[in-house]
Amino acid sequence: MGPLSWKGSASILLAIVLACFMGCDQRTTVVVPSAFHWRNNDPLNYNDRQAIAANGLQRIYFKILDIGWNPANGAYPVSSVAVPIAWRNYSGNAGMWTDSVEFVPSIYITNNTFAKITDAEVDQLAANLLRKLRKECPLKIHGVLLDCDWTATTKSRFFRLTRIMNDSLDVPLMATIRLHQFAHPGKTGVPPADRGMLMVYNVGKVNAPGAANSIFNKEETEPYFRRSKPYPLPLDIALPAFSWGAHFRKGHFMGILQEAQIDEAAARGLVTGSYTGTMQVTKENNERLPELHLGDEIRMERMTADAINQVAQLARGAVNSDTTAVVFFELGTRAFRSLAPSFVDSVYLEFGPRTVRKDALPFPAFTPSSVP
Repeated sequence: MGPLSWKGSASILLAIVLACFMGCDQRTTVVVPSAFHWRNNDPLNYNDRQAIAANGLQRIYFKILDIGWNPANGAYPVSSVAVPIAWRNYSGNAGMWTDSVEFVPSIYITNNTFAKITDAEVDQLAANLLRKLRKECPLKIHGVLLDCDWTATTKSRFFRLTRIMNDSLDVPLMATIRLHQFAHPGKTGVPPADRGMLMVYNVGKVNAPGAANSIFNKEETEPYFRRSKPYPLPLDIALPAFSWGAHFRKGHFMGILQEAQIDEAAARGLVTGSYTGTMQVTKENNERLPELHLGDEIRMERMTADAINQVAQLARGAVNSDTTAVVFFELGTRAFRSLAPSFVDSVYLEFGPRTVRKDALPFPAFTPSSVP
């Protein structure tokens, strides 16, 4: 699937690196400044490109597929986002960012998918995903990320998919690691991937009434980092930089409202209140936002610079390799774009110095007219 056929020698090198890490008290970790692009049916837009350039991002984890399950279709793509021409030009495989910003195609698969499909269907899903990657991704990519919050009952099928794809790819395969999986690898298992992406957020109970922030709470997160041994996979670190709304009706949790839904509700005058506190639904619009009923409450949860700093200080203890991607979630959110580039850089420096890519080209100059 591209160059980077390195896995045989890399596995030996990785073992040496991890052994050295376990035996040494001090080491320097080099950071790859990164961010996620994780929006359904939404290509990379001009503001995204500006944010990448302003923050000197060197890698983007770009979600190209959501996989779900239903009785009619089995495992099927719920949403699909085309690879932007920044990495794959229409006239060929190379885009203008091919040698400036690394591209990691990412795939989200619901846990319910693995609860429903058989081993044979796992094999077919792996074949379909590999075909999709080879058909639609540029020749030069820097890994593939699989995202699934597997459980004890689904891990064997998720691990089966991971193993098949890892054996077939010439680039690193990464798998997301939730905090409970990070803290108890002996119980939850370790996916047969090259690297793990530790998701340091979503610890609290979003469905619980009250003022708690379920995206990040330091007291609830700290216990997950009381590990005496490094995690068995080298880890990259995902940091939260987003907001959402916990939607309640008469005290009952109705679901999560994404930033775009809340923005639309506010623009249409359907809600009153504060983006930093609680909003009340005071008008209805059944055509545009049928999920909102008169009298509903929305508890706004957001990540501030101070909270992001707290996450970074905790997550430093999980770093276990000489090069680590530190990845903000998510590129297009108000929370991320409101952060000063100097602050973003200071967070990366919490983990170590930035990588210096000798082969990297300068960022191209972008204007709204030149970048579709």
